[in-house]
Amino acid sequence: MAVLCVLPARIASQRIPNKPLQMLAGRSLVEWSWRAACEVPGVDAVWVATDDDGIAELVRGFGGTVVMTSATHPSGTDRVAEVVRSSAGEAFEVIVNFQADEPFLPPGHVAAAIGPVVDRTADIATLATPFRSDEEWNSPAEVKVARAVDGRALYFSRAGIPWAEHGSPEYEATGGPWLRHLGLYVYSRDALERWVELPPSRLERLERLEQLRPLEAGLHIHVSVVGPCEGAIEEPDDLTWAEALLLARNSD
Repeated sequence: MAVLCVLPARIASQRIPNKPLQMLAGRSLVEWSWRAACEVPGVDAVWVATDDDGIAELVRGFGGTVVMTSATHPSGTDRVAEVVRSSAGEAFEVIVNFQADEPFLPPGHVAAAIGPVVDRTADIATLATPFRSDEEWNSPAEVKVARAVDGRALYFSRAGIPWAEHGSPEYEATGGPWLRHLGLYVYSRDALERWVELPPSRLERLERLEQLRPLEAGLHIHVSVVGPCEGAIEEPDDLTWAEALLLARNSD
């Protein structure tokens, strides 16, 4: 099945103004993320979806493909769905939603999420990695996920799940149940359409986590557990360590 990777990139950001355009180690954040997406095996095309002319011009300048979308989308998922509904998007049956602020997501991690959807063993797939510290575990900004033995997502939460009756989570435990969700999604075309057609759910509104909408509706979300990786660029302070890491990697 043909696989399309879409990077939804909006200019508005609550914490980092003009986030996709932020320069890091000589390139914009959206370009670094696009370059990471282009390295994912099994992806047939990588497009950037935006409603901003400045982002579109920048992406075309470094050789990327841009799809202009509506400025009224409530989420990146809705923006991706508009791309898939376009005449050019009709050729793709599997869609990857690759965040435009994730320049450090390893290609192999993404490939691990693509497999279950291509194999038709899941409607949607995503990623999780073990927690590394109390700071991560206790932060409501870090989303936790509990999964079944077969990899199905049971629940996503900003709270600490599963609750450990005795002491803190065992961060070093191999195969432990304390998992940090990574914000990447892979959908079948039908699952993406169903997701965006559903109204916001009760749990989604409570937790402010849109993935609870398809989960509540009964869609099968597979969670692949992958190794540690750096997180998304979400806070102004993240720009500093991200640039330092990019400079170090590109000096090797």
